[in-house]
Amino acid sequence: MADVCIIGAGAAGITIAREFLGTHYKVVILEGGGFDPEADSQKLFESEVVGLPHNSIHDGRARVFGGTTTLWGGQALRLEDFDFKVRSWIPYSGWPIPREALDPYYERAERVLHLGARIPFEDLCSSFGIDPPPFDRNKLYMECSRWSPKPNFGKTYREELKNASNISVLLHANVTAIVTNQTANAVENVEFKTLAGNKGTAKAQFYVICCGGIETARLLLASNRVEPHGVGNQNDLVGRYFQEHIHVNYGNVLTKRRARLQNLFESFFVKGLKHAPLVTLTQQMQVEKQLLSIHGLVVFEPAPDSGIAAMKKLFRAMIGRSLSNVSELRRLIGRTLANPGDLLRLAYRLHVQKRAATPKRGPILFGAQCEMAPNPDSRVLLSQARDQLGMPRVRLDWRLGDLERRTLSEFVRTLGSEFERLGLGSFDLKQVAFLDDPAVWVERAHDSAHHMGTTRMHESPQLGVVDPQCQVHGIANLYIGSSAVFPTSARSNPTLTILALCVRVADRLKEISS
Repeated sequence: MADVCIIGAGAAGITIAREFLGTHYKVVILEGGGFDPEADSQKLFESEVVGLPHNSIHDGRARVFGGTTTLWGGQALRLEDFDFKVRSWIPYSGWPIPREALDPYYERAERVLHLGARIPFEDLCSSFGIDPPPFDRNKLYMECSRWSPKPNFGKTYREELKNASNISVLLHANVTAIVTNQTANAVENVEFKTLAGNKGTAKAQFYVICCGGIETARLLLASNRVEPHGVGNQNDLVGRYFQEHIHVNYGNVLTKRRARLQNLFESFFVKGLKHAPLVTLTQQMQVEKQLLSIHGLVVFEPAPDSGIAAMKKLFRAMIGRSLSNVSELRRLIGRTLANPGDLLRLAYRLHVQKRAATPKRGPILFGAQCEMAPNPDSRVLLSQARDQLGMPRVRLDWRLGDLERRTLSEFVRTLGSEFERLGLGSFDLKQVAFLDDPAVWVERAHDSAHHMGTTRMHESPQLGVVDPQCQVHGIANLYIGSSAVFPTSARSNPTLTILALCVRVADRLKEISS
């Protein structure tokens, strides 16, 4: 019997396990995949989508040691204090903990991601000899996300966990049921199966579900032997409030000051760490206009006929092994080498000037990542279909509303207006006419593979699945370490906040078991 059983070996599960390294606690991690991606394991994620189209329910999840850290680039950004507060114009907003409660855990989570010090955008500009854009501070401001230099937890922490005497990792152990006692106030064990037909159970003092926002809800809903509607679901909340960050490509920016824009919006590299500039809607604008949180970026695409475009296509084709024939390979190599000056300029920009190397010609685009308002009708349900292990598949009903549309529209109009005022460029608002049509705009919105909210945190079991300590209401030894517990999503990529919450859960388990 273990002290702690962790379900899932992604960023969350590995982070919690590492908090017990070198202690007397015995930890077991149950991971459904292997060390490398496997098609049969991925098929267990096949789902039914009945709401808006949602690509990442299939291609944004990874049943493998390391989880979705094997897919992501490593972008990290803390939530702000404002993101934790109740916002009267956003139904179901507000966290039951203040941002200050997470600050010490953010610092520890940043060390897990090997992030260096946070550097304000203005300080980066100063050290690189750049004048920051004087946006109207009542409307927009600049910030930077940091990118982990070691984003793949499956590679970064594999040996450490392998050599840990008190931590065991079971691969291909797909948890199919959380088994509670007859009063459903404690977990007795979890059952797991392999695709080869083997079965097992794991027993522990404490259990932590460290799956994503979709799979966490699926597992709880499917565990219905004692509670007919699933573990932790007495109030029909598990699976509800499914949230995503909304990605939108607004269109092209026209400018005669491309170099100025590149200086402002290309990523900075400081001691090998990437700092990516983002332009963000102020809290004042959110309050005055009653909007969600949102930030944007400026993207520099290569001209379609350029050697840089050919090089990118060649690289992606080689990684994905999708080159059709030798003549295509020769054509791409020839185009790549046709303009060696462009490649030398990019190399100088990256290695000497320590900036992300973007092309000197080609389209410039506005893009945005927007918060989604919590909606109880946007939800994860169970399908009638079952997977190879006999588990009900997911039925996803993702919904968006008018608040998201208004936020995206107001943001791009503000951004375009400020660019015009500062002489940075012009943006034709006809490109975003789709945002005026409630039926059309959702077709241009894309999910981000940030699956959140399905076991939301709240003090009351009538309004949340977990309490402020991430313990499932009414079940003394079951916790959730996942973006599933987020009451709201803000605009920031969720991984850093997930890890901060997980470090906090680990401390809690040590505290109550000692």
